[in-house]
Amino acid sequence: MHQPPEVHGLQRVRWRLLDLGHVLHFLGTYTAAGISKALRRLGISRQRGRLKVQSPDLAYQAKVAWVERAKALAQAWPERVRLLYGDEVSVYRQPTLAPTYHQQGQEPTAQLSHASNTRWRFSGAVDFLSGQVVWTARSKMGVEGLCAFLKKLRETYAAHDLLLVWDNWPIHYLPQVVETAARLGIQLLWLPTYAPWLNPIEKLWRKMKQEVLHHHRMADQWPALKRRLGDFLDQFAGPAPDLLRYLGLFPD
Repeated sequence: MHQPPEVHGLQRVRWRLLDLGHVLHFLGTYTAAGISKALRRLGISRQRGRLKVQSPDLAYQAKVAWVERAKALAQAWPERVRLLYGDEVSVYRQPTLAPTYHQQGQEPTAQLSHASNTRWRFSGAVDFLSGQVVWTARSKMGVEGLCAFLKKLRETYAAHDLLLVWDNWPIHYLPQVVETAARLGIQLLWLPTYAPWLNPIEKLWRKMKQEVLHHHRMADQWPALKRRLGDFLDQFAGPAPDLLRYLGLFPD
């Protein structure tokens, strides 16, 4: 099953039952139904695949190890050290589409605005231990916006040593951003390149889109939609164990 059919001289990219009968001699006399039963006995079944990408970062394991050490440090000294997962996300005026319940025979629609599809940018961080979310937002999240976000993190955690896990967006590396983090006493930990599965806050953005943006009816109420997005994030302004579970961080 881990070899493509081409390896065995078949001009196909996926296996069919009868192909296996041609390649595996002990299945040669089996019907398609018989081959299917034999595969089930071997724990093999037809399944829908999923897309996969592997980070090309040569320092992947080392960066993951640094984050794991930071997690252990935060767990050992919660009154002194906090580990935060940070990220940015863009949202837009127009509603996005997703499966939704609707009367059979009728197609669910999402009403668009005639106004331009304005963008709004969030910077956010989720506390590895508590699930608390700190965020800022503006129309453009450049150097100035990121520095303001770092200052808000420091104001929120005035008494803690801060470790911020960030991805490799080039602006994160700009001198003014890195120097601001250093001046505020925020230690930056870099994720491996192209490895969003290592950043739990990605699931928070997904949750926000699912609960606020898919099929919303506020395309012509842009200020109100932005407030609603802020209200969504503000519900996690304190300890949020349910959010931790949703993010896969599983609090005790």
